[in-house]
Amino acid sequence: MADGPQHMQFQTEAKQLLHLMIHALYSHKEVFIRELVSNASDALDKLRFESLTNSSLLSGNKELAIRIKLDKNAKTITISDNGIGMTRQEVIDNIGTIARSGSKAFLEKMSGDQKADSNLIGQFGVGFYSAFMVASSVKVVTKRAGSDEPAVVWESKGESEFTIAEADKTEAGTDITVYLKDDETTYTEEWQVRSIIKKYSDFIAFPIYLPNDKGTDEIVNQSKPLWRRATSEITQEQYEEFYQQVLGGYEKPLSILHNRAEGIMEYSSLLFIPSKAPFDLFNMERKHGVKLYVKRVFILDNCKELLPEYLRFVRGIVDSEDLPLNVSREMLQKNPVIDKIQKALVSKVLGKLKEMAENEPENFKTFWKEFGPVIKEGLHTDYENKDKLLEIIRFQSSMCESKDDFVSLKQYTSRMRTDQKDIYYITGESREIAEKSPHLEIFKSKSIEVLYLTDPIDEWVVHDIMNYDGKQLKSVTQGNLDLGELGKEEEAAKKESESKYKKLSERIKDILADNVKEVRITTRLKDSPACLVADDNGMTPHMEKLMKAMGQGVTEQKRILEINGDHPILSNMKFWFEKDSKDTNLEEWAHLLFEQALIAEGQMVPDPLAYSRRVNNLLVKASSI
Repeated sequence: MADGPQHMQFQTEAKQLLHLMIHALYSHKEVFIRELVSNASDALDKLRFESLTNSSLLSGNKELAIRIKLDKNAKTITISDNGIGMTRQEVIDNIGTIARSGSKAFLEKMSGDQKADSNLIGQFGVGFYSAFMVASSVKVVTKRAGSDEPAVVWESKGESEFTIAEADKTEAGTDITVYLKDDETTYTEEWQVRSIIKKYSDFIAFPIYLPNDKGTDEIVNQSKPLWRRATSEITQEQYEEFYQQVLGGYEKPLSILHNRAEGIMEYSSLLFIPSKAPFDLFNMERKHGVKLYVKRVFILDNCKELLPEYLRFVRGIVDSEDLPLNVSREMLQKNPVIDKIQKALVSKVLGKLKEMAENEPENFKTFWKEFGPVIKEGLHTDYENKDKLLEIIRFQSSMCESKDDFVSLKQYTSRMRTDQKDIYYITGESREIAEKSPHLEIFKSKSIEVLYLTDPIDEWVVHDIMNYDGKQLKSVTQGNLDLGELGKEEEAAKKESESKYKKLSERIKDILADNVKEVRITTRLKDSPACLVADDNGMTPHMEKLMKAMGQGVTEQKRILEINGDHPILSNMKFWFEKDSKDTNLEEWAHLLFEQALIAEGQMVPDPLAYSRRVNNLLVKASSI
C-alpha cells in the first residue's frame, strides 16, 4: 500500500447511532446479515445499471453474485460482492456520515421499543451499522468498478473514529468482514447463517453462495425472482417475506396484486398495498415505492412514471420485456409502453380497492384511514379514472356512528329521503367540529344525511365531483337553503317571519355593517339564534383558513348572518327594537349574535376583549335581576 492508514472521526450523529446500535438494539441482532446482503445486492444492481452505458464494467461475462465466508477460528463472517464498489471519497461519504441525513431521521423515529426500533434499520440508510451490534470491529475492503483509483480498506471498532488506507484488492467489488464478539460466534455456524438468509434474503435477485458442511459453495437463495414465478407456486408467507425483505415493508400488506401480461405488451408486476402509511406520505420529495426492471435487469428504484402521484403509497416491482435496457428517466416520460403499463396498473389497483371495499370491509376501513386523503387527490388529477375513483372514495357522515365509519356516495344516494334532490355536505377541521355546527339543525330534525368533509383536500375535490348520479353536491353553509318538498313547511313560516322581522333585520345589518354582507331570516336553524353563511360561489371559512395557512393572500369576505325568528333572543330583541329602535342593548346583542355564530363554526371572534366585556355586562344584568 502506498500510504499508511489515516485516522478520521465519525460525525456526532454517527457516534450517537453507533452507541445505540451496540448497546440498545439487541432484540434482532441477526438483521445485520440481512442489511449487509441487501447492501451487496444494491451494489450489484448499480453495476448492472452502469454497465448499460459502459459495457466494459461487465467484461468477461462474470457472474454477479454475493459470497459469504465463515471462519470459526478467526470468529469472522465475510460478505463479498463483485458489484460497483466505492472510491475513497465514497467510503468516507457513505460510511463516515451514515447516508448523510439518514441517521438524524432514524434517531428522531426511535421509540424505545427494541423490536420496533430494530425494524427501522435499513429504512434510513443506516443498515451497515447494524453490524456493530455483534462486532468487536468491522473491516471493509472495496474497489470502484471502472476507476483507476486504488482499492481502499476502512476499519473501525464502532467507537469514535475509523481508519482508512489503500488496499491491495484488484477486482471491483466490496468485502465486508465482521469480527464477532466472543458471545456472538453463533454467526459463524453455517446452519444459522443459512436460516437467516432464508428468512430475510431469499428473494434477493442475485445468487448468494455459502459453503455447506462439506466446504463446497452452494446457492442458498431462490434463483428465480418471485415476480416471475406462477402465483400457484407462491405462498402468502413468501409474498409477505418478499414485501418486507426486498421492498422495505414493515407491516404485513393489506393486499397483493401479482400479474403477468402477455401478448402485444409483456411485463410482470408484483404490487403491494401497505397497511400503514409511511411517515413521509405527504412529503413532496418522497420516493415512490415501485422499482422498474427490464428483462430482470434493475433500472430505477423509484419509478414515478409507473403510477400517478395519488398512488404513490403502492410498493412493488414491474419487469418489462418491451423496454430497451438503456432506457433513461427522460425516455420513460415519453415512452408509449410506459403509458400503457401505467394505465393497466392504475386500473388493477383501483379494481383491487373496489373489490376490497365490497368483500373485505375491515381491511378497506384500515386502508381508507391511512390513505383516503391521497386517493382523493386522484379526483383532481386523473379525470380518466374519475368514475372508478367515485366508487372508491369515502366520507364520514351524520349517519355514521363514529369517526371510524365511512360512507360511499353510492350508499348515500341509496338512502336519500324521498323528494331529496341534492347531496349535502359540510367542510370542517374535524368531525367533532362539523357535527356540532348549527347549520345541521334542520337536517337533523328531518333525518337528512350530511357528509362531513374533514380532509383538507376535500375543499378542492368537492368541486371536481360536482354531481354524482345526477345529484348536485350542496354545501349546507353556502347559499339560501332550498330543501324543495322537504322544506315546504319551513318556507311558509319563513315568509311570515321575514315580514315580522324585516325592520329588525335592517337594524342589525346597520349595526354589523363592517362585519356582514346581509341579514336574513333562515329556515335552517332550530335551536340556535343565528349562523353565518357564504354566497353560493363564496369561499367557505374552512377554505379561507386553509389558504391562509398555505401563505396565500385571501381577501376577507363578508358573509350573510341568518337569524332564527323562532328563537327567544330574537323575540326579545324585537321587543326592545319596537320599544326603542336606538336602544344600545340592541347593539350589544347584535354583536353577540355575530360573535357566537363565529364561535359555533370554530372561528375566532375579531375582538376577544370586546366579546368578553359584552358577555360580562350581560351576566351582571342577569345576576342583578
